[in-house]
Amino acid sequence: MEAIIDSKVKSITLVSNNYWTLYKFRYDVVQMFVKKGYEVILIAGKDSFHSNFNNKHIKKIFLPIDERGLNPLSEIKTMVSLYRIYKNIKTDLIIHFTIKPNIYGSIICKLLDINSISFITGVGHIFLKKKSFFKDFISRLYQYALSKNKEVWFTNESDKELFIKNKIINKNMKVKIVPGAGVIFKEHSEIFKRDQDTNFLMVSRVLKDKGVKEFLKVAEMYNNNKSITFMLIGVLNDNDRGAISREYLENYIENKTITYLGYQEDIMKYLKESSCLIHPSYREGISTVLLEAASIKLPIITTTVPGCIDVVPDNSHGLLCKPRNVDSLKRAVERFLSLGKDEKKAMTNKTFEHVKKYFSREVVLKNYEELYDYID
Repeated sequence: MEAIIDSKVKSITLVSNNYWTLYKFRYDVVQMFVKKGYEVILIAGKDSFHSNFNNKHIKKIFLPIDERGLNPLSEIKTMVSLYRIYKNIKTDLIIHFTIKPNIYGSIICKLLDINSISFITGVGHIFLKKKSFFKDFISRLYQYALSKNKEVWFTNESDKELFIKNKIINKNMKVKIVPGAGVIFKEHSEIFKRDQDTNFLMVSRVLKDKGVKEFLKVAEMYNNNKSITFMLIGVLNDNDRGAISREYLENYIENKTITYLGYQEDIMKYLKESSCLIHPSYREGISTVLLEAASIKLPIITTTVPGCIDVVPDNSHGLLCKPRNVDSLKRAVERFLSLGKDEKKAMTNKTFEHVKKYFSREVVLKNYEELYDYID
């Protein structure tokens, strides 16, 4: 049952594609606002994760939204629904996450004169293309939508500079770099003992721009080596235009090139059991799985792209390879296999300290605490 919001109490609204992202990346933010005495309104596409937000100070509203769809009628339906919701709720500040809420929500806030903030958690596959009509169209929409935001947040400097270069934002706008969702550090993090066999792990949605194909092709090169295994964890959505085809993936599963486990709730369990995390993404906002791996001192192989090099700045922190490049990823894997225990320890200790300093959950939450000025 939805909570009843007291109109006399100050309220903050969070809007995202789905409740999974709100639970996975913003749960602590929601709890912080509730403990501070604010009412919290959550607006997102309905999924099973909405049940994790059961509190009398939280109101849940379900938004009809196709996260990566481009059907004009569906997009109009989403905008109309969002307009009606914003028109009826009484809220002091709206924080948008992900591309559609950022654009549609910010435009509606502009029309209704509602305080809003956009958090650009990643630039998406659209901006990976060098030039296209659709990219230009989205850039112009973003430019109009963000123009009246109180603040625009980015997870890394590269994304901010990309928006400035494309004239989506100007240098006079209030902009912050907020390092994603951050990561929680345990009081005593440990280096987990691992078997003699080497287990490479990739955790990602099964998308082309996450580097899944490169991961599969490198894994195939070790088919005859039983002491080296490759595991893939992540959702394969057949309706996603950027997804690897199920038939393509099943070929590697049937040949026992990889073990595929689909979606898993407890990622940390598998990170602890692995020898090395491979994350060959083409671009990220800030990769949460890289932060999680660094927090338990797990060696990392990743690419020299924004959102990855922020976590693993150079080869003294981890092993870097070129994006979209099977040979480069293979060389990084071979380099890892040649490392001694002391070399791995020095590398993971350095990444651990880097991430603890710049990407802890406490660092992230301080940015949300500063939003009280817009409400009180």
